[in-house]
Amino acid sequence: MTGAEPTLLMKSVPPDALETGLHHHECGRLTEAEAAYCQILAVDPNHADALHLLGVINFQTGRSDLAATSIARAIALDAGRAPYHNNLGNALRTLGRTDEAIQAFQAALRLRPHSAEIHSNLGNALKDAGRLSEAAIHYRLALDHKPDLPEVCYNLANTLFDQGDSRGAESYYREALRLRPTYPEAFYNLGNVLVALCRTKDAEASYRSALKLQPDHPETHNNLGAVLQDIGRLKDAETCYRMALSLKPSYPEAHFNLGCVYQAHGRIEEAANCYRQTLAHQPDHGPARIALLMAQLPILYTDETEITRRRAAYEDQLRRLCQEVDRCGASASLAGAIGTSQPFFLAYQGANDRQLQCLFGGLATRLLAETAPVPLPRPRPGPAERIRVGMVSGFFHDHTVWRLLLAGWLSQFDRSRFELFAYHTGIKRDAETQIAAGLADHFVAGRFTGTRWREIILADAPHVLLYPEIGMDSMSAHLAAQRLAAVQCVSWGHPDTTGLSTIDYFLSSALMEPEDGQEHYSETLVRLPNLATWFEPGAHRPLALGRADLGLRPSATVYWSAQALYKYLPQHDDVFPRIAKLVGDCQFVFIEFAKSRAITDLFRQRLIRTFEAHGLKFEDHCIILPPMEQDMFIAALGLADIILDTIGWSGGRSALDCLSHNRPFVTLPGPLMRGRHTAAILERMGVRDTIAGSLDNYIALAARLGLDPEWRATVAGKIRDNKHRVFFDRETISALEDFLVQAARR
Repeated sequence: MTGAEPTLLMKSVPPDALETGLHHHECGRLTEAEAAYCQILAVDPNHADALHLLGVINFQTGRSDLAATSIARAIALDAGRAPYHNNLGNALRTLGRTDEAIQAFQAALRLRPHSAEIHSNLGNALKDAGRLSEAAIHYRLALDHKPDLPEVCYNLANTLFDQGDSRGAESYYREALRLRPTYPEAFYNLGNVLVALCRTKDAEASYRSALKLQPDHPETHNNLGAVLQDIGRLKDAETCYRMALSLKPSYPEAHFNLGCVYQAHGRIEEAANCYRQTLAHQPDHGPARIALLMAQLPILYTDETEITRRRAAYEDQLRRLCQEVDRCGASASLAGAIGTSQPFFLAYQGANDRQLQCLFGGLATRLLAETAPVPLPRPRPGPAERIRVGMVSGFFHDHTVWRLLLAGWLSQFDRSRFELFAYHTGIKRDAETQIAAGLADHFVAGRFTGTRWREIILADAPHVLLYPEIGMDSMSAHLAAQRLAAVQCVSWGHPDTTGLSTIDYFLSSALMEPEDGQEHYSETLVRLPNLATWFEPGAHRPLALGRADLGLRPSATVYWSAQALYKYLPQHDDVFPRIAKLVGDCQFVFIEFAKSRAITDLFRQRLIRTFEAHGLKFEDHCIILPPMEQDMFIAALGLADIILDTIGWSGGRSALDCLSHNRPFVTLPGPLMRGRHTAAILERMGVRDTIAGSLDNYIALAARLGLDPEWRATVAGKIRDNKHRVFFDRETISALEDFLVQAARR
């Protein structure tokens, strides 16, 4: 029914030679059949049936040009035979003469309008021509006439998927599998659809079913690896990519994906080699080119000198890439890759990133500007018109960005002044996603391409686009590098400048910014009041947990330092043994890096060396706990006495969550906004006792809290009595609303 099998139909009784040829043909003896047809044509060159059947044999043996010539001669002699036109269409389609094939199938349908086979073949040709809506119509007509055709269900599903109808595609893939349970291609493509629908567990099951039927299919191994990587099963993902490469060593996408796994493990040299392999097999692979640049930025550093080396290597690679684009111009592949890898870990080096971010941001905006048309200017809102505000994020779910920013914006903005559009570019869905969908005037979610997201946003014509962060979600970064609204803002979900000329304002906190804050941003800095967040304290399920459950001594003073490990710069490692030497019986609590044991091991080795250098043992003073769910995290925090803020990159949402137990914080404000979050929280509460003025002062304050329980209780009481000041901050929302109205109407 797909056109691979010819139609063998005779209207008249042939001579004995024709009967003999047809018998050979139906039995698969093509050489004998061909000889019989040629014998007839030697006597009667205008024998239409012999010409047609000879053409069919030519088609079956890969001689489509001869097939088309022979069948066309048959049609010239007898144009009233539907099989002639149908088989001519098959030959023309194989030759790539798609428009002529469509005409041939249409002629066949005029003669036999109820043929499921011909409708299916016409659908295939229309799909080849990119006429997807028409193709779908003919596949459906084929199924109307003959519903039990798994190949047609499969082709219709492919067409619907290409049209963006993932749910319709899922339905027809499942119908194809009902009709043919051993259909590996249908399982494979069903897996692709389920990925697009963000149903990763179902996608995994579908890919595994495909592999049971077709274990040597490298694309299925690769795509299964991508699903496992999405849900954090990196070791299993690595196994899948290696299997794909064993089957197809020149498979660029598998090399690239394996590199991404290595990079997540901190194995950046191996990652870089994988990206080079990708480019060797596919030189225009844009994501690999950008990932090779980002491979210069490790997750964690061995020592302080490595930071300097890596930063210089990153800058060198970035400048080389910019020069390459200057020489060769923008490529669609490189432009489309903007956002796939980002300089996320650059911000964790503790330096002002404005220059480097402007260099990368300039490259990103230039690439997209040269490959995507610039939209027409949008009119400003009328005097009585509500401001249309679009929020673009991959984190409309239970995540720090949702808790700090998005939830407050969606729930608190005055709807008499604003119409809210929420664009969920991520794949994760949970109860908070449903809340977001209910709060927004318009909520759009899907695994769309950058081009499709651009079309959706431009069609809505927002006056303002708000990005709660740029630097973590890949699609947000891709869209932010384009001008899709007259006013575009980013907030402090990832507190570093974007370097993008397309982003006009950085929405920050007056309490967090240093006096020279504007020097750190390419955007115009907007200092919103207080903490620049409407934050609602979470409700946490109480858990029965004791110190012994975590390996903590009952007698020890416990310091909670459970931040992401990449926040810890090696030059600050000796803070911990210096405190331990002053306090004595104490323990420091850290949290493992969830994605890679190698990163945790590197951090552990750093601390072992540092404690040994001070004559102490790491194991006497340090506990590294496994990653925990939020309720467990809060319960474990309750067993600690003091919270040590990370130096250089302060706790934000985590610090706010830690207020539930009223534990005193020690923090050292840094020169950049991202090192001043906890200090701003303490300032907002009026609890300034433990805001350090220097590294030595930080250590002294931490030691005093450990040695002086009475003072510790006093500080804890101040936090208990004043923490309400950091929650439900209407002043911040009002100031942001006023700013957005002014910016949109300006």
